[in-house]
Order: sequence, then C-alpha cells, then structure tokens
Amino acid sequence: MIRPLALHQITAMEAGPVELVSIAAATGCQGVCIFTHSPRSPLPGMTTSFAFPVVDQGNRDAMLERLADTGITVGNIEFFPIQEGLDLQVYRDGLALGGELGAQRAVTHIHDPDDARAVDTLGRLCDMAAGYGITLGLEFMGLTPACNSVQRAAWFVGQVGRNNIGIGVDALHLARTGGTPAEVAELPAHLFVYAQICDGAGLSVTSDYLSEAENRKMPGDGDFPLRELIEALPLSTALDVEVPSTTLVARGVSALDRAREAVARARVLTDAAKVSR
Repeated sequence: MIRPLALHQITAMEAGPVELVSIAAATGCQGVCIFTHSPRSPLPGMTTSFAFPVVDQGNRDAMLERLADTGITVGNIEFFPIQEGLDLQVYRDGLALGGELGAQRAVTHIHDPDDARAVDTLGRLCDMAAGYGITLGLEFMGLTPACNSVQRAAWFVGQVGRNNIGIGVDALHLARTGGTPAEVAELPAHLFVYAQICDGAGLSVTSDYLSEAENRKMPGDGDFPLRELIEALPLSTALDVEVPSTTLVARGVSALDRAREAVARARVLTDAAKVSR
C-alpha cells in the first residue's frame, strides 16, 4: 500500500497556495496543507508575527478550481493557536473556508499557561471545528511551554474529551523536546491524526529552535529517527512533507525542485517502513 503524502505550504512558501496544489500534483502528493488563518500579532513568547500565504476570499475560487482540476485534497489548515483572552470568533472564517475546501484537520497549539482555561478553550474550538466537519490536530512544541511533549498533548486530548481532536507529531518538535518514536508507540493509536516529516542535525533538546524550524534538512540528511517514527504511528496517520529550507532558497533552488526532492526522500522512508499498527 502506498501511503498518501501531503505537501505543506512552508516547503514552498513563495509558491502560494494555488500554485502549491500544482506542485503537489507534479511531485506525486495526494494532498496539501495550507493556511486559512495566520495570527497577525506575535504569539506569547515570540517577538515577531508570521507572514504565511493564506487562502482567503480573494483566491478561494482559484483554489477550488485548482483542487478540482488536479484531484488534490486539503489535509491540514493552519493555524489556530489557543492563548489567553482568545475570542474564538476570529477563527470562524478560516475554519468555514477550510470546510468549503474540504479540509480534514485544523492545526492548533497551546500558548495559554493556565491548564483549565486552555482545556476549556480547546474544547470550544473543537465544537466550532466540528460544525465544519474538521478535526483538530494538537501539536506539541518546545516553543510552547504549556504543551511541550507528546505526553502533554495526550493529556490535553484526554481532558478535552471530544472525538474530533488528536495529536499532530512534527519530527522536529519531537526531537527537540526529547521525545522518541518509542514514546509515540506507547500511546494509543487513536490519538494520532497526522505527522510531519523533516530532518535535522543531532537530537539535542532545546526550546530555542525557531530558526531551525524555518531551515530544515531533507529527510535522510540528518539524524532524526524518521523511519522509526513512521513505524510507531498507525497506518491511518496522515503524513505531511514539511521541509522549509532557507539555505536552498538562498542557493536559488526552485520551489518545485525543493518539493520534488523532499517528497522523493519522504517516499523512500514510507516505502521502507513496516506497518506495526
């Protein structure tokens, strides 16, 4: 069985979401991960805001047409962080548009240090997403102290108690939080909804790796136990190719060529991985 792959927007940032769909089709992917919402203000603990290419009403029709022409589907939409004082209504348009595009999941992170409040907000976000047929994927990161391990993510999912939420495992975040594929395998299979494939140098644990998050290595060029991670995840877990590289961009390597290489490397791993659950 060939495991489907989705191409993440930040692998080809300059391409924009509509062109990303064409690149995904050209590289043998089955899906894309795109942004329908990007916070305008810096998130807690960060000094700069993000400027991701977003699907909005201005390019909605072109996006729908390109998806229909290529047969590419939308896996994840990004990103809808949980933070103190959040008015969830600011996320409604992005989730609604994701529903129109057929998105399966919406990505969230926990930036609120108050566990009880974060659980309540996360639950209400689940309910809002459910109205558009969308499941939440909670990513843990060393960049978010409130949810900085796969075990903490599992705790939040359990506390929320909704059936449309699970864990998203980014290979970079797993490594930099000291997590291992064995720890992933110890958790119930139903908790995992997607994983993101990339590589990096060493297995050092740190909460200061934002620059690395924007400049990752091609799968197989680093030290992350990627094959073991894929084998630790259930077969139903969606796999995203998320390999931004400022180094390759600076060298003039095109978005298509970067994506083609990243997808080919990811495919080598999925073809070699054994199905364990």
